[in-house]
Amino acid sequence: MNRPASIFTHRSAFLRRPLSAAYAGLMATTLLTAAPDPASSPAAIPSALPYITPNSAEETAASPANTDYRIVPNDQIKFHITGETDDPLIQRVTSQGEISIPLLGAVKVAGLTLRESETAMEKLYRTEGYFINPQVILSVDTYAPRNVSVLGQVNNPNQIDFPIERGEIGIVTAIARAGGFTRVAQIDAVKVMRRVNGKDVSITVNVAAYLNKTTQDDQFQLLPDDIVFVPERVF
Repeated sequence: MNRPASIFTHRSAFLRRPLSAAYAGLMATTLLTAAPDPASSPAAIPSALPYITPNSAEETAASPANTDYRIVPNDQIKFHITGETDDPLIQRVTSQGEISIPLLGAVKVAGLTLRESETAMEKLYRTEGYFINPQVILSVDTYAPRNVSVLGQVNNPNQIDFPIERGEIGIVTAIARAGGFTRVAQIDAVKVMRRVNGKDVSITVNVAAYLNKTTQDDQFQLLPDDIVFVPERVF
């Protein structure tokens, strides 16, 4: 990339300055009303539940799609400063959530929206004296592949892709896209394995409470790379 003098005549050193640390943490889900034990009371679980469809699952979802996309590792981000003559710089977000941009070096963008990242970069450019009134433009060139794995007692164990520009997906929707529960699924104790701050965490989710509408809690939201395991009911 041809580097214009207006960017590079001030300094040659790069500054490593993280913009912020923001990413989804562990969401604790406590369901106060437990579904009856399916082993002792089979009639408590409607027979139609193992065959929920994607359409019915979408209607069950309690949380709307997040319209402000937040950057994640492996996204490819296009960077440009208005008024500069060089072509836009395309950078892949590292596993540490950073991209490298002219003069500022590595900055952290994972967990931020594009607008938040632009504002933070502009502030850094002004603070460091590189520009008086910079206008940074960021866009997503390529979205990182994001999915969750749904395993165990579902009719089509599979990896479920996230919709573009959506950072989470309801657990009922993910299970529906994996073909729904089998007849022997234990739907009141679905396990979600998630990596939080470098550690593997297991979360038990009572999906039956959502389907039977015995809880007022919002539907549990899955994050990229979660693993959902539906155990077999003990008779």
